[in-house]
Amino acid sequence: MTDVPGTDPLEALVTRTAQAVEALPPEERIPWVFARCWIHACRYESLSRDADIDQALADFQALPFELPGRAKLAAVLAAAMLKSGRLLGSPRLSWAVALADVADTDPAPLQDWPVLSAALHAADLLKAAEESRRGFDSRAAAQKLEEFAGVVGDAQPYADLVRTAQLAVQHLLVQENPTAAEARQVTEHMREFSDQMADRPASVRDRAEIMQLMLTMHAMSVRSDFTGLERRLDELRDSAQRCPPGDPMGGWLEQMADSTAALLALLRHASPGRNQTAGTGGAALTDVQALLHRFRETAAQPGHDDRMRAFHLAQLAMAELLVDTRQSVDDAISHLTEALELSPAHDPRRPFYQISAGTAYLRLVELTGDRQSLKAGTDLLEQARDATASSMHMLWTSVTMPLAHAYRLSGRMELGRSTALRGLRGHAWSVLLESTADEMQAIARHAAGDALFTARWCLEDDAAEDAAVALDAGRGLILYAATETRDLTARLTATGHAELAAEWQRARAAAPAGEVPMDLRRRVMTALSGVPVRDDGAPVADLGEGASRLLDPPDGQETRAALRALGADALVYLMPGDELDGAAVVVPVDAPASWLRLPRLNDSGTAAFDGFLTDAARGTADGNTDRRGSALRDAVVSAPQVLDGICEWAWDAVIGPLFERLLLPAGRPVRLVLIPLRELARVPWHAARTRAPNGTWRYAMERAVFSYAPSARLLCETAGRQPVPLTEGGLVVGDPDTAGAARELPGARLEALAVRDCFYPDARYIGRMPGGEPSPEGAGTAAEVLRWFSGPDGGSMVHLACHGIVEESTAPGESSYLLLHRGEHLAAERVLDALVRGPGRDVALAVLAACSTGRSGRGHDEAFSLSTTLLAGRVRSVVSATWSVEDAATSVLMFLFHHYLRAEGMRPADALHHAQLCMIGRREEPATMPSHLREQLRTHQESDLASWAAFVHIGW
Repeated sequence: MTDVPGTDPLEALVTRTAQAVEALPPEERIPWVFARCWIHACRYESLSRDADIDQALADFQALPFELPGRAKLAAVLAAAMLKSGRLLGSPRLSWAVALADVADTDPAPLQDWPVLSAALHAADLLKAAEESRRGFDSRAAAQKLEEFAGVVGDAQPYADLVRTAQLAVQHLLVQENPTAAEARQVTEHMREFSDQMADRPASVRDRAEIMQLMLTMHAMSVRSDFTGLERRLDELRDSAQRCPPGDPMGGWLEQMADSTAALLALLRHASPGRNQTAGTGGAALTDVQALLHRFRETAAQPGHDDRMRAFHLAQLAMAELLVDTRQSVDDAISHLTEALELSPAHDPRRPFYQISAGTAYLRLVELTGDRQSLKAGTDLLEQARDATASSMHMLWTSVTMPLAHAYRLSGRMELGRSTALRGLRGHAWSVLLESTADEMQAIARHAAGDALFTARWCLEDDAAEDAAVALDAGRGLILYAATETRDLTARLTATGHAELAAEWQRARAAAPAGEVPMDLRRRVMTALSGVPVRDDGAPVADLGEGASRLLDPPDGQETRAALRALGADALVYLMPGDELDGAAVVVPVDAPASWLRLPRLNDSGTAAFDGFLTDAARGTADGNTDRRGSALRDAVVSAPQVLDGICEWAWDAVIGPLFERLLLPAGRPVRLVLIPLRELARVPWHAARTRAPNGTWRYAMERAVFSYAPSARLLCETAGRQPVPLTEGGLVVGDPDTAGAARELPGARLEALAVRDCFYPDARYIGRMPGGEPSPEGAGTAAEVLRWFSGPDGGSMVHLACHGIVEESTAPGESSYLLLHRGEHLAAERVLDALVRGPGRDVALAVLAACSTGRSGRGHDEAFSLSTTLLAGRVRSVVSATWSVEDAATSVLMFLFHHYLRAEGMRPADALHHAQLCMIGRREEPATMPSHLREQLRTHQESDLASWAAFVHIGW
């Protein structure tokens, strides 16, 4: 036949074959039906007419199972459907997979059949992942797809199809046990994949783009980025429009867009835990009801399978819980109950439905006091807890915190406390799994809030020991995750996981940005924690119950042992009260923990001070200070009462009542270690003051030697290290030339040289000389400083007299940094990396005579500052500044500190204590003080708190 344009070359053959089939008796038709099936398959390959493939499938179904050649014919049909490029989203996919199973019974049905079979079964797994098919196991599917990828290799378009299926399964794994890092990694892989598919068939390309969009939105939801979600809604609707007619994916995406839009709108109108009444404005209430109506319409639409109906009912219920009236909570319970009845046991969303339903019942208890609701809610939450299994599941904290509340509502206070404390471990595990600062910070923010909430429960029960453990569980998780994940190859090898160590090393080498697959990261962290796992990778114990207690806070016994080793009398946590009373939790070295209610310890006392610090920090960041700052000086000159006021409030709200409660030792100051939480970390508690009867100021540091600690955990680690003696060597940095990035610090140069010449004559001095020329020993570059930190020699002390910058940021590497030669940034993360990856340098003391080196840019409770990273990196003692400090007065204080340390042999905390007493005239200056510094001290006024109160000591 001749293939003439506009004609069907097989039409006559199809007609004649069909006539033969009809003319023959049934027992003689089989060969002709076989032939017609094959001809229709050929015509489908040429013309892509649905009628041809439908007839071919009907003919195939009529053939006997035992017919010779049937398996090869099945392969022909399946291959024709796959090569059409129209199989994804088509109801014929199940037919194609069934045909592939038949074809697989033939050892070689077609020349390239292994590749075609792998691609078809990958397409089936893609569909199973999209619809969460009953019995579908995402981890088993991921393993199977890895096999298919090996079979297909680079053969196109089949390699794209397998890769699309792999990403879809990874997407489902992220939903089952979500981490922000995993969502981001899969999103990045999908974006790279989509960029490579511009010339691919539309069906495959669109599927990839849809999954990329869904993963991006999932990552945004993990970060609570509602603004980002709203921007993506139009893209979601465009994706729905591009789906082929009859593809259920299109309707599902449209519904997702509608429900997401409605939920975001509802979040703008209704706040959790608050009733929407007429007092909020009639328009707002009307809008909320309209939004609820949209959710109800979506949930009631016909055509949903059970899984999707359950999903929409749960969304409706969440919206109803946001409204928070008795009726809306009742409605939410009803809809969540129905969602649980509809959702299959394998649905990864089922634990979330259980948590939501359990929480809704607890809210009903709070509204009505109904005990039956309490039992129902507790049962549901216990089921969700059993499903999540351990603190290594990403929903662990989400279920344990409301379950703890349920136990407390039923009067089981101790069980409630222990459940909440176990729940806090979930935050620690989540942080370990994340790999960037913003992902860690999103989790750490919730960890600090949950820890404070749990501690308040403990104090309600007069369980101060438990409160101390709870508070420490929410401290410094980003900092500790950075230290726990140091030198993983060596740590894995040392713990008997050499093969895993090699796999980790290969993955790190292959990843340009240091990223590794999340599954590998999860296996590595599980191995380090010493928690045994099942064959499917699920842990069988909690994070804190393994051989290594990763990120677990110390108990009271461990904390007291550390206090004894450090010669301290007590550890004191300071808890802000917000709208409630604040509190101090005191862990004495030789007595049980206790607590003190502090009614004035709330944000009203620190509000003005925060503004003062913000103005000073802004001046530093803008380069408008002369170290340590003219911005601060301007703030103090314009509002001197701000700093004075905070120090007087600090005495009245905390220090005075605390001194009255403590058993103060006779003949010496009490030695206290403070862990102030949240915004309280910025308050100079050692500078708290009150008027004595004779009218003079009495300062807290006259009755106590203060050290500060990021957490009891780091305090215990520091106490367990061997002491390092100070020598005459070290590194001194004096005002490197920042190439205009900040003002010059002539006082810092004189200070640094005086410190070096008087106390550390063998130390290396880098930076600028008094005349402004570079030091012969180095200009003060970041590389020079890092080499000193990572090298094995060079002395045991570092003194940094330069600019320090803190930025409130989640960007990795830029939250806290030193400003060095030519404006280089030396971030806290890089210093920590040099310390922990070096040959084990022992540093006795780091003095950070620079602005804000004691502040964290990642949130108050994260403790990720330049000073704490040094302490975490095995430096024994650190002195740093909490805010921007003035140049000349800082030089005086630093000389005094080193004098008491070296000339009089005091410990760092005592040396700083005596130096600050000297600044307020309670001690005579040493005779060895250089004349220019002596003159500055004598002109200094006691009332100038800003010149010395910013400096604090951490470590021992």
